[in-house]
Amino acid sequence: MRQAPAGSPIGLKAALTGYAVVFVLKLVAWWFTGLFALLAEALHTLSDLAISGFLLVADRFSRRPADARYRYGYGRAQHVAALVAATLFISFTSFRLAEEAVGRLVHPVVPAYSRLGLAIGVLVLSMALSLVPVILLGLQKHRGPAAGAQLMESLNDELGLLAALGGAVFVINGWPIADPLASLAVAILIAGNAVGLFRDNARVLMGRAPGREFFERIETLARSVPAVKAVHDLRGQYVGPETVNLSLHLEVDPMMTVADGEEIAKAVRDAIMAETNCAYCVVHVDPLGAPPEPGEIDF
Repeated sequence: MRQAPAGSPIGLKAALTGYAVVFVLKLVAWWFTGLFALLAEALHTLSDLAISGFLLVADRFSRRPADARYRYGYGRAQHVAALVAATLFISFTSFRLAEEAVGRLVHPVVPAYSRLGLAIGVLVLSMALSLVPVILLGLQKHRGPAAGAQLMESLNDELGLLAALGGAVFVINGWPIADPLASLAVAILIAGNAVGLFRDNARVLMGRAPGREFFERIETLARSVPAVKAVHDLRGQYVGPETVNLSLHLEVDPMMTVADGEEIAKAVRDAIMAETNCAYCVVHVDPLGAPPEPGEIDF
């Protein structure tokens, strides 16, 4: 059966290239200026670089077709990658940055800042470069969780860079405490993104179902076939990026032959597959008035 299209890796590749350039720029600028917020942003970018590469590999792996071991394909690999990225890379980076920033607030250390104009220039340039993957990913009609994670991280980058830029401006104006405060803001933004990634992808891996609107549309499509008298026991779960595994029961005239019932099931299946992102659709045909399945869910 067909697979729904996953997110294009173009945005992920652009992010990977951009992060490599920005990381070097931030690290060099920190070395010359002594601004800790720049080091925090450099570590943030290094984490992004690792995440982008990891998610790009997962995006390619998830495109493998179904086989005997994974009957619904490998689409959930992207959710696994995003989950690992949230817990392993992003959370660790956030914790380390917050620990260092709090330490500098509790025990203030005022470095010998220099060439802060260079810091401003690098941060502004980084913000411009970070907009590239945001635009590319934002224009995609179909984004998998890996690309979605990358889009959120790129937006998070913009906020972190804005915080670092604000810190640099305040340091220039004689407020050195703004440096660790800006670094702490970057750490908090990273942590918030990690929580969101973990929550959303964990739900899918647990077998999350599409929303009520999806099932209402499925019922409408099924009832569009004239011989269908009723529809019940609709069940579905995501098995990949925007890819749904669906099953439903139709009620038809009990005097109908098995062959006729199969024709109706095929008509319903074709209608659903043509109009939705279902990659797998199982249609059961029951006689009109059949008792509901145990555990049937009311949508």
